[in-house]
Amino acid sequence: MKEPLDSNRVNFLIWRYLIEGNYRETAVKFQKEWHVEKPHRDLDFAQHVKSHALVNVINKGLLYSSLERDYAQSLQAPRDAAAELAELGIFGPIPAHLPPLQHDEQQPEDQADRMDEDEEPEPEAASAPVTSGGEVENNRKRQVDRQQQAPLLNGSPAKRPRLSNGYENGVDAATTPMELDGQNHSDHAYPSPKEGEQALTPIPRTDGPEQGTQVEKVEELAAETTFIPLGSGLDDAPTSSPTTALARINGEGAPVLLHCQWHPRDPTILAAAGTDALARIWNVSRGATTDPASDGHVNGVAPNFHVLVEDDMQPRATVTAMAWNGDGTVIAVATDSGSKAQIDLWNPDGAHLQRFEVAEPPVIKIRWNPNNATILGIAPDNGEILLTVYQAGTSNTMTYTLQHHDLESEPLDVAWINDSEFLVCGGNLLMGLKCANGQITEVRKFETRKGDSLTQVQFDPRTSLVATCGEKGFVDIWDSSGRRREIGAHCDPVTALAWQPLQQPLQPFTGDERLLASGGEDGAIFIWNALGTTGKAKCSMTMGPPIVALSFTPDGAFIAGATSERILIWKVGDHSIPRASWSRAPHPGWLSPRQNPESDEEDEHCLEWDATGHKLAYGVNSRLAIINFR
Repeated sequence: MKEPLDSNRVNFLIWRYLIEGNYRETAVKFQKEWHVEKPHRDLDFAQHVKSHALVNVINKGLLYSSLERDYAQSLQAPRDAAAELAELGIFGPIPAHLPPLQHDEQQPEDQADRMDEDEEPEPEAASAPVTSGGEVENNRKRQVDRQQQAPLLNGSPAKRPRLSNGYENGVDAATTPMELDGQNHSDHAYPSPKEGEQALTPIPRTDGPEQGTQVEKVEELAAETTFIPLGSGLDDAPTSSPTTALARINGEGAPVLLHCQWHPRDPTILAAAGTDALARIWNVSRGATTDPASDGHVNGVAPNFHVLVEDDMQPRATVTAMAWNGDGTVIAVATDSGSKAQIDLWNPDGAHLQRFEVAEPPVIKIRWNPNNATILGIAPDNGEILLTVYQAGTSNTMTYTLQHHDLESEPLDVAWINDSEFLVCGGNLLMGLKCANGQITEVRKFETRKGDSLTQVQFDPRTSLVATCGEKGFVDIWDSSGRRREIGAHCDPVTALAWQPLQQPLQPFTGDERLLASGGEDGAIFIWNALGTTGKAKCSMTMGPPIVALSFTPDGAFIAGATSERILIWKVGDHSIPRASWSRAPHPGWLSPRQNPESDEEDEHCLEWDATGHKLAYGVNSRLAIINFR
């Protein structure tokens, strides 16, 4: 039975092609004229459409057209050569005879080089006479089988150029719809001309012992994963029973993880917190002893930990915010116990240092200033919003009341820009404030985009640039004078924003490139040059489902992107193929019921590298995974 075809189906194929080809501005304009706000969600058939579907359909149509012509020819009297040359296809005259591919393989080296650079041969499968569907398939298979890979200088075979900048349908997929055109054809419809150079597969090279050795094969990190139980102390006790171990890892009564942060300097210390009074510091080493109950690659371990809540804390208390100071000597933990809230300071050994009482819960955000002397907290206050700066080591505080802002519908984000000034961002608000003489005063308000709702703010101390993002998919770069440069980054809301870390000591920035990464609900990750003027991404990667988190390694060499299903790790500057991948689905320790089995919603997704960039922590719901990368 033939599938129905209507304007929405045709438009969706075109829209997907524009997205996959990185014609994103065109896709946005097309989407607006189409009057469908979120095609991949609003159309019920969208979830079934595979990547490169438009090209696949067109190629199959060309094959069908070829069969029609061949059948028509079989019913006619034999024609002379001139008539054959005049045969027309959809795109004009079709050559009667194509040079066989084996001739190309016997070319001298210089001629082969010229062929690679300038005039690639026509594909055999697109126009060779065909008499049956099976023969079409066989011709195509013979064509692919005969193609040889050019040797590299070290004698290793070169990998075929990939036709996508992302990691779609698996890394080892041998074909994509575009391969129906033949490997030696130069008129690819995808990738776009603008992305042509980016789609080339790099040759192997070495970046030094700290960076690791670049390889073409994507490393699967499933076997390098350790799961940390989040239940009570009794649940975390080691066990020799596989059934007990899996039940412990998958326990339905385990708390929901909301925060996960590595120590900024010590790669063996990991802090995590969430519901049910969960707040702990674990000692996690790369060579942690595996529980005897572990089954295969699911390494269930119970490392030593310190509890970061007092004994009198209510069992149902929730840790609403958590933050290490810059040198890792103190961690601040904000808890909500129903009618009251508090911020406690702890050292890495689990010793309690100080407590600040908060009038009304919850504290939704806490941030240390650069010199580790003060903590900025945000909490509601009688229908308004209270910004409080706490002096660590003393009981002194400064407050500022923010009026006429709905904290539930427009959550706030904050970022310090120096030891005494910070930015507040949320909804249509972007405001600078300063702490001086025992009070907080407003410095300036920035004019934001009408109709947009800002969600995140990130400050770069190297260039003094501020990056913000919001629900409309834009990324904005602000300079110190308040001028804004707009980047039309994503088709959907931006969900993650991060500056690339730099290793050089803090000093005036003199370069012409400062990299900023953004991820969105459209499943795309972009890396931008914040100092550029073209608004074009330096590179892009596609993961499919919405991006829930991004994280650079501390040396800025790698970037990890996470969806609710998997994690991909790329070398910055080499985005043609991921360096490593980790999938959530195959892990037995990850397939347990959620806290609320009737809901598909997930809480916070945590993704962060340790201080060395060797281990990656990923947490969601009641699961915390430590993934060894390098």
